[in-house]
Amino acid sequence: MGGGSPMQAVLVAPGVKGKKVLAFDRVGLKEKDAVAGLIRSIVATSSPAQRSAFHVLDLARVADLFRAWRRALPDVRPYYAIKCNPEPALVGALAALGAGFDCASRAEIEAVLALSVQPRSIVYANPCKPEPHLEYAAEVGVNLTTYDSAEEVAKIKDCHPNCGLLLRLKGPDGGEAKVDLGIKYGAHADEVVPLLRAAQRAGLNVAGVSFHVGTGASCNNVYRGAI
Repeated sequence: MGGGSPMQAVLVAPGVKGKKVLAFDRVGLKEKDAVAGLIRSIVATSSPAQRSAFHVLDLARVADLFRAWRRALPDVRPYYAIKCNPEPALVGALAALGAGFDCASRAEIEAVLALSVQPRSIVYANPCKPEPHLEYAAEVGVNLTTYDSAEEVAKIKDCHPNCGLLLRLKGPDGGEAKVDLGIKYGAHADEVVPLLRAAQRAGLNVAGVSFHVGTGASCNNVYRGAI
């Protein structure tokens, strides 16, 4: 891994600090070959012998991808969805680099807070939340969440009245997603105004909108359509 300020911050981040971090030498090798070589060296030097499955995480690659995002979208802070991969070293590295986090459950919020992430860097991004989990979010100061129904507005008013809202819109069809979450979640166009009025009547602040194009979408034009 290379040096420099971002990587230094990553190496001392909660979730990373205290773990053995190995050098990952790509010089003269294709990335696939370099990864294979590292895996072989781990197996060969393990004592006692490595007998269970393990994964390899390239923290420098994480830092490179984050820098690429910031160069391309300097005014857009990325929020990483914990459900993709909750590995503490990955979450800690992203937090050190400046990412926020998309959490869909109390357990995910707890996991992120345990790595010293500030509550203001978390969005409770689930349009249908259990009441005790909303109360927990209020207790720890996670003050931004998604909604797409009048029932959720009433629930938030009762359990977390100081929470800001993101109105989740149904994304457009055509993204060829492996899992189309628009079947379950997201307000249709004719529901937007009634849902904004429901939040207004409840005295809740709508801070913005959100959308989800589905898991594993293979067409990037779906983002343009959603925006």
